[in-house]
Amino acid sequence: MKHLSIILLLWGLTLPLLAADSLPINVYPCPKADPPPVLDGKLDDTVWQQAPLVSGFRHFGKDTLVSVQTSFRLLWDDKFLYLGVRCDEPEMSKVSPIKFAQDEHSVFGNETIEFFVDPNHTHDAYYQLAFNCAGSLYDGEREATFWNSDAQVKAFIGSDFWSLEVAVPWGPMKGKPAAGKVVGFNVCRDRNVGDKTWSNWAQVQGGFHDPDRFAHLVLSGTPEMIGKLSSEFRKGGRTGPIAVYSAEGFAQTSYGKLAEAAFAEMDKLLASLDETRRQEKDPAAAAEIGRRADEYKAKVADLRRQSESKLDAATWTRLDLELQQIVGQLNGMVWEARLTALLNGI
Repeated sequence: MKHLSIILLLWGLTLPLLAADSLPINVYPCPKADPPPVLDGKLDDTVWQQAPLVSGFRHFGKDTLVSVQTSFRLLWDDKFLYLGVRCDEPEMSKVSPIKFAQDEHSVFGNETIEFFVDPNHTHDAYYQLAFNCAGSLYDGEREATFWNSDAQVKAFIGSDFWSLEVAVPWGPMKGKPAAGKVVGFNVCRDRNVGDKTWSNWAQVQGGFHDPDRFAHLVLSGTPEMIGKLSSEFRKGGRTGPIAVYSAEGFAQTSYGKLAEAAFAEMDKLLASLDETRRQEKDPAAAAEIGRRADEYKAKVADLRRQSESKLDAATWTRLDLELQQIVGQLNGMVWEARLTALLNGI
């Protein structure tokens, strides 16, 4: 049992790392545009109504909503990824739509939207595009401006808001769109009117250039597709709750599919733990593994019962956090049990 005690100590030290990033994981089912929107900056084409309207921008680096909000919709087709953004602005008299040359850094000192796209969800090859309230364009691959997106941008100035419509071609991004494809993205805002405010939709850390924590588009995503993509959304070891932004019924079905995937993963981990227990030569170690496995089985059974009720956003968020905590602990238990068996065999 000496080896088991040492491993329990080491595992306990790793637990804080497993839960280091509990930021929400945003998922946006992106409808296909048919017909494509007419780009005039107004977002008044009927096709935009097919796309979920989302808001809830937070201060960069903080878990608090900004007082002046931003909302957006996304669409796609075989040629373009479309972004439509509305920026509320109670101080429109102070807004100065200035047209800058492409890739001029001055765009970030104006009223600006930053759009990040990781077209193949690699967490590495991503693109930054920025558009100000005059329709100026800044684009680059990661933080280098040699890349050109060939994006089309149109801006509109309203009485208490300004808005944008953008069409970004897939070709220059080396993206091949198809139903079910996962695309990393984020929408951020640089507000320089009044108190300077940086806000983001998907919460990131260390700066807006944080592809590990971008949100996720699922092109023409269905609940069934989303349920099978949980491991893709959690790429990079993310453990926060998955939030699906779509119609309530669609989201409830998606949460149910995600729960099925999480329980299937836990069942595999528990089966692996049972197999390790059966192979353990030290009776005391085998008994300890069995005792702790039984504790987790009871927790999983209770969560499974809870998942059978209506999974609205609040219920799912709580349940998902518990599920991911147990998955992390079970992974640690399996690792611990296998190492114990190995050391006892030495």
